[in-house]
Amino acid sequence: MIYLNIDGRDIETAEGKSILEASLDAGIYIPFLCYHPDLPSTGECGLCLVEVEGKDDLVISCNTPAASGMKVIT
Repeated sequence: MIYLNIDGRDIETAEGKSILEASLDAGIYIPFLCYHPDLPSTGECGLCLVEVEGKDDLVISCNTPAASGMKVIT
């Protein structure tokens, strides 16, 4: 299991999940359009952009792996 923070909430999620999957599992909604749990994530729509502390640019949450210690702002 890995631990990250999304919008001030500490989240526990399984290794290998994306930021979007971790947030949805925790009941934190990030808008998305092209993501489907049964299909590979392409990130084509760009609707699920989030801010990750330490990154200069916004990241696409549906295809960015969640990492321990990550701080995300939706």
